[in-house]
This record gives sequence, structure tokens and C-alpha cells, in this order.
Amino acid sequence: MIPFYEFQPSDINIILNHRELKYRSHIHKQIELIYVFELGQHINIDGADYEIKAGQAAIIFPNVIHTYYRNEQRPTEQIFAIVSQELFHGLFPDLTMFSPNSPIIKDVDASTALAFRELAVCTDFSERLAWSLVIMAKLMKKLTLKHKSSVPVEDLTHKIITYIGQNFREEITLDSLAKEFSVSRFYISHTFSEKIKMSLPNYLSLIRAEYAAGLIRSTNDSITNICSISGFTSQSTFNRAFKRIYCMTPREYKENIGDLYKA
Repeated sequence: MIPFYEFQPSDINIILNHRELKYRSHIHKQIELIYVFELGQHINIDGADYEIKAGQAAIIFPNVIHTYYRNEQRPTEQIFAIVSQELFHGLFPDLTMFSPNSPIIKDVDASTALAFRELAVCTDFSERLAWSLVIMAKLMKKLTLKHKSSVPVEDLTHKIITYIGQNFREEITLDSLAKEFSVSRFYISHTFSEKIKMSLPNYLSLIRAEYAAGLIRSTNDSITNICSISGFTSQSTFNRAFKRIYCMTPREYKENIGDLYKA
């Protein structure tokens, strides 16, 4: 499955989950830290399958494709911390230049587990940053890194996905993408139909709706303003695209957000 580029609305995004997560293939420029308090979580990181078990952690480096999946519906308790690498101000190496021998940390000590528990309950940004720093320092000591001696030539599809992920709030067309990547309009159209398996307008609607849903969940901004800053050209287009993806309008989504994300 072609991954989508996930945009995070804040520098530190904390997600608590009480059932095993199922989430499609995606990438983002942030570091992702995962800790499982109870049971486990299945995940595919850079093409390899893992199960993060209770008492274990995982760290996903920036721009690494990953997918959450489950083999059965089961309750669990886990935390996901998605943190901007820029917050650490050079305290760690540029993780885009390295990859770990294994992204799973099996021997998480009690102090790191406690830091994850504190991160799960705090809401103040400075506290979240402090606990994230503690966790990163602890986990990085457990990893064996290998330097990416050469960066492979990126597949055009990956380049397009990354470009759209970074520029989706601007006007993007087949012609503008063709100009950006110095290929024909037909080639871009063929890439979407054959590899991404959807049209450019539908893919843009998906990315913009995902971003808008994140803003609805995490801010008190008005639906009208969220529509505008998410890249939609009109409220009716926004409502139509959002309802196709979430089976409800943006306003209904906002009104029912508590019920949708209950543990």
C-alpha cells in the first residue's frame, strides 16, 4: 500500500490508546516513540513486522514508513509520542542519517517506564518536552545505530507523496506536479492511477481532510477557518470530501469527537 504523508499539528503530539491500533501505512518528519503498558501492538516498520509487547518500547526515525495493524480486536494500554526532532536542538545526531539495527527496545528500565507514564498524564508543553527528552536519552542508549552510507535514489512516487505532504495547503494540479518533477502531465496521472490507486483530487482531499480532522480534535478553531487553512477552496467541497472519508460532516465530527475517541 502506498503510504501517505502525515502532517502533525503540533511539535509534541501524545496519543493514549486502550485497544490495539490499526492505522494505514504513513510517514512523517517527526520521531515517534511508542511504549506498551499492557498486552501488545503489532507494527510494520520499514518493511519488517514486529510486536511491541508489554514493557517494551519502539522508536521510529523521521521519514520511515510504518503501519499499525492487529490480528484480532483486543484491549491494550499504550502511548504514542510524536515529537519534532528540532526540539532537541542537536542533543542527538540527525536521525534521518541513521537507522537502528532494531527499532524495538525490549529491556526498558523502570525509570523509562515511569517517564512514559508521566508523559501520558501531563498536559503542559514544557513538561511534555522534558519527559520526551528523558525518554529519548534513555532509549537512544539502548539502540545500535548504523550510518546510512548512501541515500538511495528516491522513487518518484515517494517524492510526489512527500511533496504533497509538505505543500497540500497550496494549489496542486497535475500540471504543477509535472513542472515540479520535470515529467509529463500524463506520467503524473499514470503514477496516481497505477501506484497510488486514486486520482490526484481524491488524494489531495484525503490529505486535507486528515489534516482538518487533526485540527478539529486538537484546537478550538472554527470549522470555517479550518476549511481555509487545510487547503479546501470552498466549504461545500470541504464538507463533501470530509463526509466521504469520515461518513459525517466536519461539524458532526466536532460534536461527536468525545464519543468517537472513547477508550
